[in-house]
Amino acid sequence: MKYYGKTSLSSLLKLMLDVLIIIGFIIYLLILRKALVIDQVNLLNFRNIITCILFVLGGFALLCIMYYLRCIMNSLVKVTPFIWENVKSLRNVSISCFIITGCYVFNFFINNQYINFKLIEIDTKGIHTDIEFIIFFFAGCFTLILSKAFKQAIEVKEENDFTI
Repeated sequence: MKYYGKTSLSSLLKLMLDVLIIIGFIIYLLILRKALVIDQVNLLNFRNIITCILFVLGGFALLCIMYYLRCIMNSLVKVTPFIWENVKSLRNVSISCFIITGCYVFNFFINNQYINFKLIEIDTKGIHTDIEFIIFFFAGCFTLILSKAFKQAIEVKEENDFTI
């Protein structure tokens, strides 16, 4: 299986991210429209205002994650993975993951979800957990570490290019 270049796994993932960004943006707008226009959420209520802000912030951060991953996949299709843009993209993905983590945690307390907290629950509807934020926290940590590793790899590559 080919991982880099055209007609590779990278190009397939880039195409999938293109579709997901478009679909995600449309769904994001439809949810906002439903909440603000159709359901006419009471924006005079402080809790509703905070919840809407958290949704907008978290949704935008999620769209940013898909965009920056698309940028990384694009560099893999071009067979240039060790570039400074990928370091910036990985750092931005980690920041977006931490923003989503913060939105989850803040929402957890502002909407009193800690009252019905369940670590894990299995019922007729399936498996449910209230610790989704941990996924984004660890994803943020891993991508931050990857950005530092890419940065070091680029510095070593540039140093080797200068010695030749």
